[in-house]
This record gives sequence, C-alpha cells and structure tokens, in this order.
Amino acid sequence: MRSFSMVLLGLAALRAQTEDFGKAYSFAERKPGTKVEQTIDTLLPSIVKIHGASGLKTISAYATGILVSNKGHVLTVDQILLQPDRTRVVLYDGSVHQAKLLPADDRLGVRLIQIDPDAVRCELRPLWPAPDTTFRTGQFVVSLGNCFRLAEFSEKVSATFGVVVGRANTALRYRMTDVKYDGDIILTDACNNPGHYGGGLFSLDGRWLGLNMRLLDSKETNTMLSAAIPVADLLPYLDEVVNGKPRPVAAAAAEPAWLGAVLFDKAGRQSPPAYVERVVPGSPAAQLGLRNDDLIVRLGEFSTRTCREFAEILGKFAPGQTVTVTWKRGTQVMTGDVTFGKAPTEAGK
Repeated sequence: MRSFSMVLLGLAALRAQTEDFGKAYSFAERKPGTKVEQTIDTLLPSIVKIHGASGLKTISAYATGILVSNKGHVLTVDQILLQPDRTRVVLYDGSVHQAKLLPADDRLGVRLIQIDPDAVRCELRPLWPAPDTTFRTGQFVVSLGNCFRLAEFSEKVSATFGVVVGRANTALRYRMTDVKYDGDIILTDACNNPGHYGGGLFSLDGRWLGLNMRLLDSKETNTMLSAAIPVADLLPYLDEVVNGKPRPVAAAAAEPAWLGAVLFDKAGRQSPPAYVERVVPGSPAAQLGLRNDDLIVRLGEFSTRTCREFAEILGKFAPGQTVTVTWKRGTQVMTGDVTFGKAPTEAGK
C-alpha cells in the first residue's frame, strides 16, 4: 500500500512539472548579488537552447542561439544539426518551439532560424548589436551557452569567464579547419564546448561582442582555439534578413600589391609550395634579394604554405606598404623588409 502511494505521489509531482515548464526547481534560486551577476541575469532571457537532428556519434544534436528580434529570429552558428522540421528552440521559460530555417550566410558560417512569436507565452527579450562593439586584448569577457547540454528546459545556461587573448584571421594566419568565415576573429580563453556554439561573448558590462564559433583547429600551431565572430561583421546579415535592409555595395577593389616574384605554380589538384621560379629585374623582390628556388614562407604575420596562399595574402596589401618577408634558401632562413610596388602595365613590361 505504501509503495502504491509513493507511485501516486511521484506521478503527481511529474504531472506538476510537465504542466509548468517555468518551474525547473522545487526551491527558490538565489538572487544575483554582484553587478556582474546582475548583468548576466539580464542577458540570460536572450539566450536560447537549440535542439536538432543527429544520428552520428561525432555530431552533437544541441547548440545555443541568440534571440535578435521580437519576430522570433534566432542567430546561431550554421551546423549540420539544423535541419528542416527537426529544429526546436527552447526559450528561457522552458517552452519548446518548432523553428523554421532561414537562408544562411555562407561566408560568415551563421544562420538565422525563426520561431512563431504568436505561439510564445513569455516576453521575448531580443538583443541587437550596440553602436560600440569594440574589444581589446586583455579585456575580461563572459561567454554564455549551453555547454555539454547541461541546461534543460528553463534551467539557465552556463557562464564562462575569460579574457580576450588576441585577434586572428581564420583564412590566412592560422589556416583553420571547418571554418567558413574568412575574416578576423576574437580569440579568448573562455572555452567553447559542444553545445556552446552559437552562444554569445559579452563584456562584463553586458555589451555583445561576438558569436561563439566551433572549436577551431589551428594547423599552424596544432592547438584548439576558442573564438567568436565579431558582432560588427554580423550586422549586415542581420539587417538584411531581419529588417529587410540591403547590404552595402562593396567598394571597388584597391590596386593589388606587387612583389615581382614569379612563383613555380603549376596547374594541379593541389597548389604547390611558394617557390620562386624567377625574379623580375628591378622589382621589389629583386631589391630584397630574392633568387630563383627561394621558398617564401611568410609575408608579414601571414604564413604562405602554397602559391595559392601567397596570392591570397598578397591581395591583403596595397602598393606602398612595407612588410617583413621570410624565405628559405636551402637550409638557411632569411628575412628582410620590402615595400610593395605597383604591377607594371602591359606597355611598360
């Protein structure tokens, strides 16, 4: 008889929990005390949990997103778990909502999804990039996300503290894998963990600084890095999809820098290393002292592993800029400063 009563009590408790998603605990939570805790508490309603498709051991079926509009738009990192009719969003009150997938931005590697705002029973508290999105190395930051799927329903996501340790370029400097975004990123020691991807990186006064990326694998340093996409780079995409504003027309490309080193770049499936085939007489490369068969390994702060990378990096500079070039001649490593010139015209060749 006693066992039957306990089962009834257990069923009653389970029914009470399922009827009220907003009641995650049977005890009152401690109110935020410090100023930082109060700031985080104001941000938490804007952070949502995302659940999607899986089926593979290496693919997590959960992530984090940031609510960016009263229309139900949620910004997150574009991952394979985001599939039509299989993506759900959990708001801070614990309610679960089916999400519609909106067009992704392939360059940024992010995607907006949208829930039906009319089906939401709590107040939507969206975030939007503030006018000041600057950050600096050494700045204290807090990263918010559902790391390892620790939070369910109305349970609060995790807050991880750290500092900004620098800025890097994914496409050229570190040669990141599994990264679509090719711009500058915010490097931080506030660790990104599975489920944390798509969460927000914030200053301690609550300014939104960036969107958490997947853990990055640096080919150059053989390390795992935690990073975020600067929110200023996300704004044109947000304005276009959420507010219907066309993106600014890109400015005409500046005149490219010219070194005057012709590389041994033969057609093939893989770009070969950046060996010098010949040096144009009187060019910046000739003044630098480059010779045939020299291997260019770095331009400024960027590694040049292949001829293709060399061309991409050269496009980052303009005539008149001075950088340090590093090259190998046999077993000897050499460096020197060079000022890029303008490519000669056909008539002047």
